[in-house]
Amino acid sequence: MDEIRADYERLEQIANQFANQCQAIQQMLQGVQGAMDPLENGGWIGRGSDAFFAEMGSEVLPASVRLRDALDEASAATKKISEVIRKAEEAAASPFRAR
Repeated sequence: MDEIRADYERLEQIANQFANQCQAIQQMLQGVQGAMDPLENGGWIGRGSDAFFAEMGSEVLPASVRLRDALDEASAATKKISEVIRKAEEAAASPFRAR
């Protein structure tokens, strides 16, 4: 029979790392959007600006949003895994506890 072990402290650290990276990406997105807005509203014109804004809008920003969302989901999934394993351990140990 296979044995499953969980290091709950490490799982919490990993979940927090995912959450911290998610927050960092969100802050980066806000900073980039804040810097782009004045440029997009007449601060930069021409073919270079058209190409830049097209690529940012169709590729870079959507990919960054997907990364942020994936990190958020990874954090939630890691927390859920820890919770499920903890509950399974408690359920498995309950018949052996003194009443």
